[in-house]
Amino acid sequence: MNHASTARVGLMLAALLAAGWSVHAVAQPDVPAAAVVSKDPFVDPLDAPAIMHTQVAGRPMMTVARAGTRLVAVGMRGLIAVSDDQGKSWSQVAAPVRSDLVALSFPTSRDGWAVGHDGVVLHTADGGRNWVHQFDGRMAAASLVNTYKARIAAGDTALQPYADQLLLNYKAGPSLPLLSVWFADAQHGMAVGPFGTAIATDDGGKSWQPILERIDNPQFLHLNAVCGVAGDVFIAGEKGTVFRLDKVSGKFAPVETGYAGSFFGMTGDARALFAYGLRGTIYRSTDRGASWVPLKSPLHGAVTSAAPIESRHLVMFVTSSGEATLYDETTDTFRPLKTSRPAAFTGVLAPNDDALVLTSLEGASLVSAR
Repeated sequence: MNHASTARVGLMLAALLAAGWSVHAVAQPDVPAAAVVSKDPFVDPLDAPAIMHTQVAGRPMMTVARAGTRLVAVGMRGLIAVSDDQGKSWSQVAAPVRSDLVALSFPTSRDGWAVGHDGVVLHTADGGRNWVHQFDGRMAAASLVNTYKARIAAGDTALQPYADQLLLNYKAGPSLPLLSVWFADAQHGMAVGPFGTAIATDDGGKSWQPILERIDNPQFLHLNAVCGVAGDVFIAGEKGTVFRLDKVSGKFAPVETGYAGSFFGMTGDARALFAYGLRGTIYRSTDRGASWVPLKSPLHGAVTSAAPIESRHLVMFVTSSGEATLYDETTDTFRPLKTSRPAAFTGVLAPNDDALVLTSLEGASLVSAR
């Protein structure tokens, strides 16, 4: 698998997790009321840097990724944290926005991208220590629509439905999130989101173009995840939809999975692909996504993240209900994994063969993979 690390959280799931965090914060007896209900005038999260915290390990985190030997996690209200000891300790770094961040991709040890609410795209060129604001929903509302308008004026009238959808998406403002991001290298990447939103760059994020027409998605279904696995590129979304990139045409074609619910993410390696979603649902493909079969998952909550331990032929799955399980590809069996404190898990990563880093609404934790 390309060591680009990508994490995914679905639109509905992100909203539920955010709501859960708010309830959790109110319930804490040591949180002052002023910290929960602010009397300060509203500040657009795109115009305000993230608040710096003295303790970051217990803050709500939405995903974790590997940047070389460093681990990077992102979360609510612009939180970005890094760990240089395989997840044992974390320190916060400055972020230029206060928008919730939900997904990461590091195609190299130095270049990485974070995306999230308000359509924000952040970039780091030093392995997660410093971040710059590259793109957001305000920019998208103008530039993406104008791109399609120019092409339509030049004669490509088939783009009109996509331009209309973008106008509808941004009618209420820039708040729609980007739910997932994936970069093949330091120049070429894409991000996806609700209502068919899909953008791509070939200059390291300096500019972004709409690519809705490259995805066979006439219903403009929510696109919850994009990832590259073993040389192929996939998008997962609503109604059990998985799209696979045709490298010849440059377009994403749907693949029949047999599932009617939402897929929140995908992972895998050269041996197998896994798509996961609501109510513990996990599907597997052993033919590069051409066909899919459901696994007998022991999970009940929405599966929010997964991570392969390739050398051991294992895959870790976690849920929003605090469940964690290891799937053995060799024996086709699941083994529950005990965690120090069950929480609404949002992300998982295997920094080595023996350990797993889990992110949740209660921060980051380390568990043994043995």
